[in-house]
Amino acid sequence: MEWIRVSYLQPAEIRPSLIEAMVATPKVVPYFDLSFQHASPAVLRRMRRFGDSDSFLGLIDRIRTLAPAAGIRSNVIVGFPGESDGDVAVLADFISQARLDVLGVFPYSDEEGTEGAKLSGHLAESVIAERFDMISEFAGEVANQRAEDRLGERVEVLIEELSTEGPLGRARHQGPEVDGTVRFAGALDECSVGELVWGRVAATDGVDLIACEEGSDVRG
Repeated sequence: MEWIRVSYLQPAEIRPSLIEAMVATPKVVPYFDLSFQHASPAVLRRMRRFGDSDSFLGLIDRIRTLAPAAGIRSNVIVGFPGESDGDVAVLADFISQARLDVLGVFPYSDEEGTEGAKLSGHLAESVIAERFDMISEFAGEVANQRAEDRLGERVEVLIEELSTEGPLGRARHQGPEVDGTVRFAGALDECSVGELVWGRVAATDGVDLIACEEGSDVRG
């Protein structure tokens, strides 16, 4: 086993020692799947969660101080009962400052038996849809910019697919299926699915990276 990936971390429960341990453990990849859900403290309290934009940004800063190339992803819900225009503005500002690698955005909908279904202040479906479209588009733009920040970065890639367009895989900062990918421009010598290959990011295609070969580290 070469890569160990930790997923779905609760921001309020993360201590500096956990970040330090993850970064210092050789086979644990620098990948932080943080369940923020929102950035407005008012909305988070109604969700029965803890935190705010400043504490979340502080957590991200601590991670990137220890591991500048770390992948950080999260999910947020828009349109939660009681969410105001001001709350949405707080969320948008947080997204801009956080510059996450990937952010999943979901529109709120009632689920039977949940606390949210019983809350007052439910928003019209049209309002939820409008906020969802706006935040989704903005989050996508920020993620694309974050990918461009990786131009020139050296990445280790797990090859998952071979095609005429070049080997395709994912780097340490990319989770399986839910994040971006890395495609090598051109064929790699003696490359096969399951191998770890080093490359350097030469271009981007949205959140996906395009790399050039820089030698290989082949392990079955």
